[in-house]
Amino acid sequence: MAKKSKSKKLVIGIDLGGTNVVAVLVDTSGKVKSYVHFPNESAKGPEHVIRNIADNVKALVKKSGLAMKDIWRAGIGSPGPLDSKKGIIMGAVNLPGWTRVLLKASLEKQLGVGVGVDNDANCAAYGEQWVGAAKGASNVVGITLGTGVGGGIIIDNKLVRGANYNAAEIGHTSLNPDGRLCKCGAKGCLEQYASASAIAESAREAIRKGASSMMTEFVKGDISKITSKTVYEAMVQNDKTAVVVWDEFIKYLAAGVANQINGLNPEVVVIAGGVINAGDRLFKPLKEAVRKQTFALTFSAAKIVPAKLGELAGAIGAAGVVINEGEFYNLK
Repeated sequence: MAKKSKSKKLVIGIDLGGTNVVAVLVDTSGKVKSYVHFPNESAKGPEHVIRNIADNVKALVKKSGLAMKDIWRAGIGSPGPLDSKKGIIMGAVNLPGWTRVLLKASLEKQLGVGVGVDNDANCAAYGEQWVGAAKGASNVVGITLGTGVGGGIIIDNKLVRGANYNAAEIGHTSLNPDGRLCKCGAKGCLEQYASASAIAESAREAIRKGASSMMTEFVKGDISKITSKTVYEAMVQNDKTAVVVWDEFIKYLAAGVANQINGLNPEVVVIAGGVINAGDRLFKPLKEAVRKQTFALTFSAAKIVPAKLGELAGAIGAAGVVINEGEFYNLK
């Protein structure tokens, strides 16, 4: 029997988050055939989570009218740090008990297909470069603004993984060595100033220090409920405190983006996360601030754009890397 051509093969991509999992079924061009999302149930431990993922993937495949024998490969993006070559999670901060978890071996045993494991932010960036906002570009930086700041770097169409596969921790580049204490133990990390969480914390800090703001009314006096969306809504109404907080966020994010442009000379910088819904109120001042901190030549080469793939980015990217870089994961 003739082998099925690569172009007709189907691949599973999985994005393992701190709370939820997304799994997609795609072809080798990146077209999504179907997808599912479900709670990871991480409180029940790694073995349960992996079994839960495998069960949901098998159900997705069956619902699509297929069997696991029809699946060529599977890729999974996971929080790190991790050893993506061996597929071992070394100790994920937001997955309790995940220390030296043999994710690749366990999933291969349960799914019956070759599995590649990589950093979740790497996968999200790869998805955007493969079929999303940076499609067609060979040199791309992806920055995800959420609870923290995730990063992924693609140079000459290949993921940059580093000496022990933990490169592109853009959120932990230092902007101020004497600044806010980060969960990683260092001070002044980008994610302490430019994440969605940081925007909200900056607003709460200002109010605690006596600043007046309509944000207090928005949350009925409970400032612990202030989110980045609260700040944005108040900023749009010209609330002075919210404007200051938003401007500070733009300043620090611009510094982080400028560092990547100056260091890597990318064609595209993709910004992801709910904050991109701010549209021109984010991207217009961001581009102007980045322009002032970069060489004219490198700035002119770099487009700064919003992500396109939304919640499916990581799962699509996880499929993409095992399709296009399968040799790195020792996949046949």
